[in-house]
Amino acid sequence: MPSLPWLPSWARVALVVLALFALARGIVLVRHDPLLAMANNYDQIRYSLCLDIAPWRPGVDPTKSNPPAPYSRFAFTPLPKDACTWSSEFLFTVPVALAWHAAEAMGGRTIHSVRRLGELRLLAWFAVAAWATRFFLRERRTDLALAHLAGFGLVAMDPANTLYLSTFYAEAAAAFGFYASLVGIVAALVRPTRGALAMAAFGAVVLATSKYQHVALPIVLGLAVLIGAGRVGRRVALVVLIAGALGAGIQLANGARNSASMRYVHWVNNTDYVVGILLLETSDRDRIVERLDVNAECLKYIQKSVYAMPGSVEKTCTNVKNWHSAELWWLLISDPPGLARALMHIPNLLLPWQPRYLGAVEDANNAHQPAWMPSLDLAFGERPFFAWTLLLLPWIVVAACLGRGTPPLARAFALACATGMLAVCLAALFGDGDVEYAKHVHLAINYALASLCVPLGALFHRALAGRYE
Repeated sequence: MPSLPWLPSWARVALVVLALFALARGIVLVRHDPLLAMANNYDQIRYSLCLDIAPWRPGVDPTKSNPPAPYSRFAFTPLPKDACTWSSEFLFTVPVALAWHAAEAMGGRTIHSVRRLGELRLLAWFAVAAWATRFFLRERRTDLALAHLAGFGLVAMDPANTLYLSTFYAEAAAAFGFYASLVGIVAALVRPTRGALAMAAFGAVVLATSKYQHVALPIVLGLAVLIGAGRVGRRVALVVLIAGALGAGIQLANGARNSASMRYVHWVNNTDYVVGILLLETSDRDRIVERLDVNAECLKYIQKSVYAMPGSVEKTCTNVKNWHSAELWWLLISDPPGLARALMHIPNLLLPWQPRYLGAVEDANNAHQPAWMPSLDLAFGERPFFAWTLLLLPWIVVAACLGRGTPPLARAFALACATGMLAVCLAALFGDGDVEYAKHVHLAINYALASLCVPLGALFHRALAGRYE
């Protein structure tokens, strides 16, 4: 790094080592043969069918899921569009689909590798990481550059995240938006350049439009920056809030589409919440049953889910069409003891970070990545101790940042991670009950682990003997 004469030699070495570690970790997984990716529980179909893309499986229903193992080969197939769900996933899937169409038009193969999608996503991750590292070094914030690359390699490039790259899951876009928004916010708090503000805004829009449950996350991040950084962060917070509102508008419009598929998804989510959380934990079940007119057959599935029902959800829970989400949420919120019991589900559902019921190795049956490709998920397991630790960690960091000597950047970042994690956990619980909860709160673990970048940066600061402001 000849352009940075002020940078200590040990810091140069550390930056190179951390960068190579992150590069190797991401590239090895995406390029691994056989394909390593998260198998399809059906959710991928909501996004791939928008582009008439389906796994290449001759003689098999193209909309059929395959939880035991992922597929690497895909082809264009006419598919019904009623279930198409808008998402920032299109930032990556549309260019890949256009490239596949172009290849076919030029006489190329009609069967395509999903690895191209994984490679494009990985390139986008690396591009943001390179931008952020360069920004921090230009601002002489070596502590932030080191903390960022350490977090990028250990967390962002963890298989629990990168296994989504070569898939059509919206979790991939959500994780990317989460990362881009956080690094953009930190950079803008260091110095609010147009590039930093643009990165924060871009990440906020991608995050809000990734999945319906993430619609409010950028708003939460913007408010956290405003509260944590005070006057220093007003401009940054305003940009994130405006971008978040734009993304939220797009996502709400998506949810408001009056299609049969969207209506059914809404019924399923409400039913899962009612039978899995509300009726289970309410202090007055009889009152709720009467208020919602829950029929006897529906009551049989308390503490279960719609997937245990023999037929369609509206045939089992006959009044589901008349249930409104806001009313369902208020019935629990207005019952503090019931709400407290519902919230106690979270630690028991938070882990594992990588879903065990989805295979990750092509042509295998419920297999996971090789042991030499470790994930923090293996350390966490399903242990309640780690679940509680992860839930409390960001708030411990927030508490540590309350002192007068703590820079606004550290306070804002810690609060953003803590409130972001809380928002993810609550949105999943109220959105779909406890069904596939660990997968739905995938970002919560990322927020918890990202909060460690604050104390990590402080350690690097001490080593560098500079000012951490």
